[in-house]
Amino acid sequence: MMNKIINDYCTFCERRENVPNQLFAESDNFFAFFTLGHMVEGYTLIVSKEHYHCMGALPQSLQAEYLEFTKYITGILEKKYGRTISYEHGRVGLCNVQPGEQICYHAHTHIVPVAMDLIPDFKKDGLIPYEIEQNSSLFKQYKNFGHYLYYRNIDKKEYIIQINQPIRRQYLRYLVAKNLGNEELAKWSEYPEYEKLNSAIKNISNLITEKKVVN
Repeated sequence: MMNKIINDYCTFCERRENVPNQLFAESDNFFAFFTLGHMVEGYTLIVSKEHYHCMGALPQSLQAEYLEFTKYITGILEKKYGRTISYEHGRVGLCNVQPGEQICYHAHTHIVPVAMDLIPDFKKDGLIPYEIEQNSSLFKQYKNFGHYLYYRNIDKKEYIIQINQPIRRQYLRYLVAKNLGNEELAKWSEYPEYEKLNSAIKNISNLITEKKVVN
């Protein structure tokens, strides 16, 4: 019954079946697809197949797979587009709101082929980024912070930002759009950017021989 409730209110629980053309790689427990609101060609989401609140909350049995799959996807994108950044709203923001104020969270990490630095924006907004050790520290820090922002810069340095104040919905996506010079691009439903999306599908499909990645 609980799974049925989650599926009813979560945008991502059924996403894998709904985006066959946009999905370009998957492992046993995660999948990667090009998302609408494609403000930069190659803009990718990595999503857990099962419903977890955020990547920091993944059980230990899935953590290594997530890290390896993310590394694999990042490598593909950087081979085509150059350097990338990555971010996640760890239980910050939401994936869907239904009548009655139901809110759900589903783990999904953004990988964006852009050469920009969001650290100055965090500091300007009064948020403090803490640099963490690569890989396993995300899962350790989740236990300390509960909810968080995760950010990985173009030099592969990783940060956790503790939430000490209210922040806007899709805050990190907004920062990316602002640094691109057009804040309106953060509104993915109004600016789906189909031309860039279709170009990414065509270009990346030439680099992948099999969608299924065996872990």
